[in-house]
Amino acid sequence: MGSRAGGGAGMFREVATGDRRALGRAITLVEGGAAGAREAALALDWPARARVIALTGPPGVGKSELANRLAASLAEAGRRVAVLAVDPSSPRTGGALLGDRVRFTGDPGAVFFRSMAARAGEAGLAPEVPAVLRLLAVGGAERILLETAGVGQGDDAVLRLADLGIAVTAAGLGDGVQAAKAGLFEVADFVVVNQADRPGAEAMAASFRALRPGPVFLTSALEGTGMEGLRAAAENELEARPSLDRSVPAGPDAPDPGRPGPAIRLHHVGIAVKDGGDAAELWRELLGLRETGRYRVDEFGVLALFLAPEGERAPAGGFLELLEPVTADSPVARYLDRRGEGLHHVCFEVEDIRETLAALAARGVRLVDREPRRGAGGHLVAFIHPASAGGVLLELKQADHGSPSEPVRTG
Repeated sequence: MGSRAGGGAGMFREVATGDRRALGRAITLVEGGAAGAREAALALDWPARARVIALTGPPGVGKSELANRLAASLAEAGRRVAVLAVDPSSPRTGGALLGDRVRFTGDPGAVFFRSMAARAGEAGLAPEVPAVLRLLAVGGAERILLETAGVGQGDDAVLRLADLGIAVTAAGLGDGVQAAKAGLFEVADFVVVNQADRPGAEAMAASFRALRPGPVFLTSALEGTGMEGLRAAAENELEARPSLDRSVPAGPDAPDPGRPGPAIRLHHVGIAVKDGGDAAELWRELLGLRETGRYRVDEFGVLALFLAPEGERAPAGGFLELLEPVTADSPVARYLDRRGEGLHHVCFEVEDIRETLAALAARGVRLVDREPRRGAGGHLVAFIHPASAGGVLLELKQADHGSPSEPVRTG
């Protein structure tokens, strides 16, 4: 077992052998705040085979039973599975209430289960969770289900720790359309409407499908229906995407994890529109903005129009970018179908996009693009997932210190 710090391998040497008792003792040391335990766990190398699936959402929607069923399904498919349930804290002891552990009904030989208290952690997550996840991964788990205490619909902090985020809800919690617009359900990879036997479940699932791009599943964890489809989709998604980069480079040349990278500045705000020409005229009349560049970006299926105040080719305050879809299946076309015209993303220009991406990945930030792509004007760009940016899609653009290029006129 390698590590970035010798203490990690030394303190937790037995964990990598698959010894469950050693794993349990290691987690207890971390959770109990033993000297150096948390740092030693975080210093361990994350095995490439281990992936984290987060399940979160409002209380009372059946997340625990869903975790039970999904863990059992993954184990039956041959995966080594661990479940980390972050429970509400006991008001008397400060420890986990252990309700999730009491309700766990999976095969204890096939699934390693651990419950821990949320205590005062951010959004219901104990600060020791990242270290415990790393111990579970080193201990042999290929799939780790992270279930949170469910502090509210706006809680998306857990998604930053996961390779795949699942937001769970159920019928009877209020207006389905309003729930579908909540931040957590906007940025999660999957949405599960559980308790499918309840009235209104199918209508709620339909609302989510109409308002978001990702998959929506209708399940009954109590009866076990819909679980195989959820498991298969989760496995397919994990196989198709790169794993979350959990490496934390050490040494004087490592990116500083306390900041996203070198100097940044706002480059533009992107707005999705149905017709770029009409929208450009609107902004001309409204604020006197003029078109300075027009680019067709086939990879994204859009026509991008850049606007700036009269006489400014490269405004210090940033451009306005209008995004008109040129194909029916482009991301912007789907965005317009779901939400209509409006704010699509915010773009910051960075001095070294690759260095910035490495620094963000080291902090566990969820990246849409781990490597830059060619965007408007041929510039290198990359996107940050809304789950790591407060529900906002962020674009990074490589800084260009040459003269502004002439507009590229298309079509």
